[in-house]
Amino acid sequence: MTDAKTLSERDVRIALVGCGRISKNHFDAIERVDGLRLVAVCDVESDRASDAGASQHVPWFTNFETMLAEVPSDAVVIATPSGLHPHHGILAARAGRHVIAEKPMAISLAAADALVQACDDNGVKLFVVKQNRLNPPIQLLKRAIDRGRFGRIYLANCTVHWTRPQDYYDQAPWRGTWEFDGGAFMNQASHYVDLMQW
Repeated sequence: MTDAKTLSERDVRIALVGCGRISKNHFDAIERVDGLRLVAVCDVESDRASDAGASQHVPWFTNFETMLAEVPSDAVVIATPSGLHPHHGILAARAGRHVIAEKPMAISLAAADALVQACDDNGVKLFVVKQNRLNPPIQLLKRAIDRGRFGRIYLANCTVHWTRPQDYYDQAPWRGTWEFDGGAFMNQASHYVDLMQW
């Protein structure tokens, strides 16, 4: 099976693990950006893996380590349940792949530290997706802060106004669990923490 876009020597080859809801955003982004090529997908649920592979015209796998071993790639998008991001990221780093992890990068400090260490040890980059930095109001606010419009900022307050109705949690059995979801702070409020630090 070959990618729908022609692969050139300069292209960044991207594999993806986790073919759930958020994977479609990554497929669309990879398709739109010149120089990026999706080369394989993986999900433990064979129906999701095969559907994603067929729709993206790439090989599909149900075992992540098999995909890493069989398909050359430069980077791996980690779009699995939040609690699994470090596990998959560490495996990707050990295989010499750069890691693009959905947020949060981990749901514990120890797991986050282990992922960072694995990437450092293997000389690969780690990028955590924080797309809210690109929202127009946030971009405007960031420019104003950088230009000193508000003077030196000593304190900021942040309130999370997002809601997640029950159907959000019903989309997948891992959602709303401490082990794989990490709670509202990890899965929603982490965007706000990122913006405050940025």
